[in-house]
Amino acid sequence: MDKIKIAIIGSGIVGLSSGINLLKRGAEVTLIERDFKGQPASYGNASWLSSPSITPVLMPGPGMIKKILKMWLLKDGPLYLRFPGILKSLPYLIKYLSYVKKEKVEHISKNLAFLLKDSIGEHRKLTEGSKANRWIESSPYIYIYKNKSDFENEDFTWDLRKRHGFDLIQLQENELKKIIPGLSDEYKFAIKIENQGYISNSQNYLDDLIEHFKNLGGITIEDEVLEIQKENNNYLIKMKTQNHLTEKVLVSSGVFSDKFAKQYDVKVPVQSERGYHLELFDTNVRINHPIANGYLKLAITPRPTGIRFAGLVEFGSLNSKPNPKAFELLMRNAKSMFPGLTFNKKLEWSGHRPSTVDSLPVIGASEKDSNIFFAYGHHHIGLTAGPKTGKMISKAILRDNDQYDLKAFDPSR
Repeated sequence: MDKIKIAIIGSGIVGLSSGINLLKRGAEVTLIERDFKGQPASYGNASWLSSPSITPVLMPGPGMIKKILKMWLLKDGPLYLRFPGILKSLPYLIKYLSYVKKEKVEHISKNLAFLLKDSIGEHRKLTEGSKANRWIESSPYIYIYKNKSDFENEDFTWDLRKRHGFDLIQLQENELKKIIPGLSDEYKFAIKIENQGYISNSQNYLDDLIEHFKNLGGITIEDEVLEIQKENNNYLIKMKTQNHLTEKVLVSSGVFSDKFAKQYDVKVPVQSERGYHLELFDTNVRINHPIANGYLKLAITPRPTGIRFAGLVEFGSLNSKPNPKAFELLMRNAKSMFPGLTFNKKLEWSGHRPSTVDSLPVIGASEKDSNIFFAYGHHHIGLTAGPKTGKMISKAILRDNDQYDLKAFDPSR
């Protein structure tokens, strides 16, 4: 029996996870990527495998609009709106804010909790038989606040997490200082969640997964996809330098999926949300666990050579350049958190997160063509959700009898 031929456009964590799952099931898989040495959102995030990340970036609650305006207007606030590019995004943002309501957030959280459940376990299954497993670290998460009142002001978020099975362990100031050496005295309260994890080196992790994909028999093509054309019962993928014929297509190229999504009647609006990280090397302060700063809205991750600080929400044009002020803010925040912090070298990264208007990814087949599939739009949780997404979409592509219910993630929703 001939193998089913499947082409995947995009080699981030979602594309790689999908390809590995399909290869293990006996498909012939070709992974197409315009730059295998690039640094996509899968590389540039905080590298958390964060099952508790079940709420939208902008949360509901009393005075929602006032809180959002404050985040934007504060000098050191975590929200950036880039002009003039943001003007084109206003219809998207208005609709985005319509989902930041209690009943809609509960729907989003229910489905994200399903998608993110046991994310570290899903990554370990994905990496079985590969070198990528060495980069997966088990660890609790520490959510720090300046005081308990700041934590209580986020009660809706924390109540949702408790409802979905997360056990919140409160830490007082004396415990916090023992767990996080060098932390500013301003922080006096924290929440710990056990049994979480992170990727200690995201670039090496992705490289090892690509090697694993090839070892399983996967084919790679480095080229830019221009068009997908139907040819009888197959599809001709036209690229800059060559063409490729396949039976099924999976589009998983993050925010760049939108071009093909519109061609196949995907109705979910997606917007570039530019992300930033600052990585400091050879730091005198070393942390042992991922830290979420509830005051500065930052994610801080231990690295083998130092610390990565990631965060900020910036809406604007896909063609906008990185904002130097964002890197300056990350550095100020790093030094405010760790007043005695020193380092020998820094690395700055910026890239595009694919953010859907309803904070749920697009996973499933096109309503227009049942052999064209999509898996993208994971905003801040792509690395966390990649393996589960790959498993779910591979079952849909191969028409398994025990497919997952993908209704909440349907491209035609």
